[in-house]
Parts: sequence; structure tokens; C-alpha cells
Amino acid sequence: MTDRVLLAADLHNHTWLSDGDGDPRTAFERCRAAGLDVAALTDHASIPRHLVGGLRSDADPASVPSWVRTAPASLDDAEWELTGRLADRNDEPGVFTALRGFEWTEPRIGHANVWFSDSLQHVTTPGSVSGLHDWLSTAAPEALFGYNHPGREDGRFNGFALAADLVGRMVSLEMFNRYDDYIAVGVRSGGVSPLLECLRRGWRPGLIGVSDEHGTHYGLEGKGRSGVWAEEHSRHGVREALLRRRVFATREAGLRLDARLAGADMGSSSPRGGTVIVDLTVPETVARANVAVQLLVDGGGALPHVLEEWPVAPVGRAEHEVDGLDAHSWALLRVVACDRLDPSVGLPDDEPLARRALAYASPWWFDS
Repeated sequence: MTDRVLLAADLHNHTWLSDGDGDPRTAFERCRAAGLDVAALTDHASIPRHLVGGLRSDADPASVPSWVRTAPASLDDAEWELTGRLADRNDEPGVFTALRGFEWTEPRIGHANVWFSDSLQHVTTPGSVSGLHDWLSTAAPEALFGYNHPGREDGRFNGFALAADLVGRMVSLEMFNRYDDYIAVGVRSGGVSPLLECLRRGWRPGLIGVSDEHGTHYGLEGKGRSGVWAEEHSRHGVREALLRRRVFATREAGLRLDARLAGADMGSSSPRGGTVIVDLTVPETVARANVAVQLLVDGGGALPHVLEEWPVAPVGRAEHEVDGLDAHSWALLRVVACDRLDPSVGLPDDEPLARRALAYASPWWFDS
């Protein structure tokens, strides 16, 4: 369905420059050797160690959130520059794309990855995401960002507080982080799916998977990763694909997913209803499963609503007519193995979303 190239990407990795075990000098090489086409090193930018120490000894405990002291080790300027040099050394257009990034890390509010920035931003507003938003708006106009393991931290990015001027550059939401599916995080304790909360606030992210590697097993199969449909295999190509949300989330190495609704690519604006075309290749390791596609919408509850589900072959192109989208502002596809359940979702076995997801396509948005 496309003349773009499909790139296997992992945009969230750590080294010993923050709280990982891997050697930053060899991390990109390990990612490439594992079969990844694109990799980013995103060590933490949190509250610098010397400031955390000062808070412990000097600050009024009543005015300093206790969770500030749980901040992980944080990149300094020299380490940020080193990461950039390593990325440049390993970047080979057409063969392997190496990106420098960082993970803005507020221990309770949430973590966000930033890519394509020249500078580094630590947490300046503990208890609020405003410091990140302000920096992106004023000091880093070219940077792209996305929200990590959404809902894991109680603050949920201040309820996914919207910065309207940044909607175009908030390009990702992690649906798979490590081995886990984040579709229902917090729901059993009375919350709302982080996917729903994020979209309801007006953000328009592409959906990705990441390994969030803190060890030395970069590119490990079975952890989250992303498919990136890029016009060229380069930093520019990856950046443009993220801006267009031409990405999908998966945990299956070798899975291919592309989708259109009424002729519109996933991740773009579309008419409501029409023909969904799915181009899918599921690796042989799971091809014997009964594979189906779920069409998810916001049904007004705590979980996305499965508006339709239909079987698809594990390899090939399938078409399906959909309707019933008139009342909805977005829809997306979730590819599932019908005969497998996912304990990481934490839902009852008879809940359709408890089935093991193989991939998430980026949403379509209905603007008129």
C-alpha cells in the first residue's frame, strides 16, 4: 500500500550514563546487531544529583515533594554531548539511524522522551509537567516528544494537561513498554485507560512500542518496538514519519502493519466510515494463532470500546467495511491473537481487551 520503507525502531533505551547497565560506547552497535534499523539512547534528565542532595539537607520538607528524592541519576552536560557524538558516529543513512534523546523524568508526574533537540532539559518544576512544556515551546522549537509508560506514575502528566501549541510535536504514546501492554493501566483501581485520557485531552500521538532497556540486551525480541514507515532511512525520514504518525506499536520482531481508512493512512485525518484496508504480516512464531483486528473507539467508559472485531489472515491484505463512526472523534486498530490472553493487561479473561495484542496502529482522527 505504500512506497515507504518499513524500519524497525526502538526509541527508548538507557545506559550507565543514568540508571542503566549498558555501555553507551557500544549500545548503538548492539542495537544494530540485534536487527534494529533505528535506535535512540534516552538516558534520564531528571533532578541533577547535586540539587537532590541540596533538597535533602536544606529545603523545607513541607515545600518539597517527597518523591523528588526518588529521582534517578541524571545526565549532565558532558554526558549529553557524549551521547550526541556516539549517535553521530553510529549514524549511517540508508543502513542504520542513530538518535540522541533524553527522558525527562519527574518521578511522580511521569516520564517523557525528547528527540531531535540540541539541548538538554532537566526537571525544573517538580510536581508539574509545565517546565517541560515551557521549554519545548520556547527553547526547543525543533524537538519532538512523547509520553512514556503512560499511567504508570500516579500524576499522569497532570492529567495529560494539554499544551495546544505542542499538539503537533507530541508524536508518541507508548502502548508497549518492555513486555507490558498499557491499554488498561489504572483501570482496576478506578482510573481511566491512559490512551483514552490522553486522547480525550486533545493530544494526537502516534502509538509506539519500546524496550525501555536498562540492562545490556538491546533490541531483545519480545519487548516493545516500533514500526516506522519512512520515506527514507535517515534521521530526517524518521522525524517526518513521527510527525505524520506513520508508526505502529508491536512486541513481535518482524511484524508488519499498515492500514488505511477510506484511503487515509493511519495516523492521519479520515472520513468517518468506509473501507479499512489492512496489510499485515505476523511472524511465524505467532502465525498459528487466530488473528483478528479490533476497531477501537471511545465509548465513554474507562476502557476503549471494541466497536467491531473481524478475523484476518496472519499474512496478506484484507478489506473490511466499517460504519458506526459518526459519533466518534477517532478510531484505531488493535491486532490481537484471539486464543492468547495477556496477564499484563490485568482484565478479566472474557474482556476483549484481555486478548494478547500483537500490534496497535496509530489512530485516525475525524475532524469534520
